Amino acid sequence: MHKAGQVMRRAVYNIYMYRADYLQVFAMIKLFQFLLIVPLTAIVFKLMLRITGYTHITEENIQSFMVHPFVISMIILLMMLILLFVYYEMGFLFLMAFYQQRGIRYRFLHIWQQLNRKVFSFFSFQVIIFFIYLALLLPLFLVLFPLTVTQVMSIPHFLTDEIMSSRSGRLLYAVVVVILIIVGVRSILVFPIFTTQPKISFVRSLIKSWRFSSRGLLELIGILALLVTVHLLVMLGISFIGTLPLYILERLMPGTALVTAGITLAFLELVFIILFSLLQAMFAQVMVTFTFNTPVLGKSWLTPKYKRRRYKPLSFIVLVVFIVLSVMNIISLEKSVYAPDTKIIAHRGYTEGNVENTISGLVSAASAGADLIEVDIQQTVDGQFVVFHDRSLRRLTGKNGVIANMTLGELKTLTIHANGFNDKISSLDDFIEIAKALNVSLLIELKVHGKETEDVLPKLVKKLKAYKVLDRYYVQSADPQMMSQLKKLAPNLRVGIVYALNIGPMDETVDFISLEEAWVTDQLISELKQQKIDLFVWTLNKERSLHEFIRKNVNGVITDLPDKALVIRKKQNEHEYFLQRILHLLQFMF
Repeated sequence: MHKAGQVMRRAVYNIYMYRADYLQVFAMIKLFQFLLIVPLTAIVFKLMLRITGYTHITEENIQSFMVHPFVISMIILLMMLILLFVYYEMGFLFLMAFYQQRGIRYRFLHIWQQLNRKVFSFFSFQVIIFFIYLALLLPLFLVLFPLTVTQVMSIPHFLTDEIMSSRSGRLLYAVVVVILIIVGVRSILVFPIFTTQPKISFVRSLIKSWRFSSRGLLELIGILALLVTVHLLVMLGISFIGTLPLYILERLMPGTALVTAGITLAFLELVFIILFSLLQAMFAQVMVTFTFNTPVLGKSWLTPKYKRRRYKPLSFIVLVVFIVLSVMNIISLEKSVYAPDTKIIAHRGYTEGNVENTISGLVSAASAGADLIEVDIQQTVDGQFVVFHDRSLRRLTGKNGVIANMTLGELKTLTIHANGFNDKISSLDDFIEIAKALNVSLLIELKVHGKETEDVLPKLVKKLKAYKVLDRYYVQSADPQMMSQLKKLAPNLRVGIVYALNIGPMDETVDFISLEEAWVTDQLISELKQQKIDLFVWTLNKERSLHEFIRKNVNGVITDLPDKALVIRKKQNEHEYFLQRILHLLQFMF
């Protein structure tokens, strides 16, 4: 603990003494990211769409898109660009720390030239090792390393939810995560070694990092974890102090709340960016100290020449950025004062206390107040419609059997169970009758298994007409062709397509799109509104996600927690305090 304190004090001392350097480096990194990386990525993607003739990428066409020669070459180009960006971002910080701890004078040009000497490594077999290394290290990066390119990375929830739905899946997921973390931890010092040592190869750096893990690794990880903890506590403290004036003014002087909220949000945005940058610098200082066993006692051997620099130009730039951010936030917050009419859609009924896709779940969802209740249907071997999600019976009944090979009568005799609850399989007719009695509408998802009868769509339309719900219900499927046919058969029926993945602008002829939350962007929301196509986002089971998309007023959120979603919508309908809006926004940004 004593050494940890010394290491951190020395790191803070170096960062303070060379603060001008760090401000310039982080400014350059941000400018490079937003002026080159982001625009170039967008341009390359649009070019890939134009060359290949695709309008947008989904799970249906991604395989053929990815094997196109031009796409392959552009993806390699982008990966190389990102890899180089990571190399220079980390390399600058590690080299600065290396020179500072030794009292060696340096210039940015010198650091740039030293990093350039190793760029040839990216055009040799070592680049493959680089890619594998970063892929293995990514889980650790997402937890500990605040790299600019990893801030927006996440695993789509529908993938993890599917994996975590079974005991074997949870065990496999845990094993993979543990292995990746172990590999990442033992490789943690590869970049400090590689970037600071002029003649060492990446492979040799990897070997040295693994050798280091036999001695001071636990102490290093402990200090990095302590840094993250302190960083989070500081963020929480500043958030509390920074939002206190807004908390008071919203209650005493409501007329000033909008302007105060905009200024408060701008202040917190700037502070969080600074804290994030400091955390990166602290990581670099600590890792270099441990890598090269730098003495941690005493002051720097050389007082930096930048110590007496004047910061008037920098202060002016910060002031201008603060004013611009404040104005933009005021405009944005003013637009967010509305009563959202986002539909709350209960995913497979209300599954808390019930088995999915059952009459009990339907009744519970209706009692909770859901606007729509989503159910999954499939066609049985005798051409009937059964309410069931999976193709096989294994998960919910523990028995072998495939829905497409069984009759409706056989299926209705089976007992399904989940989370300690039991129920029976029902037909679509059963669901519609109960839904009509409860005066609630259904969002019907047609699961296609490939053995449907040729008249599956006319049969469905005929059934909805017979129950007089054709104009009230919604029908969706992951099969775009079938949904296009359905829309032609029943123009008054609300028809939609389910996408687990989408990249790029959509141009569909249906009434709505159901899209997994990881792929929903502000630009897509705006484009779909202009095309008058509704957007349903699935499956939102975190309060943060529910807050975000209800605030954005998407047409519908599909969730296993309709009760919580309704509470969140009600709060926003009642014009929740700006303070609450700011806290939600900060969650989304950081």
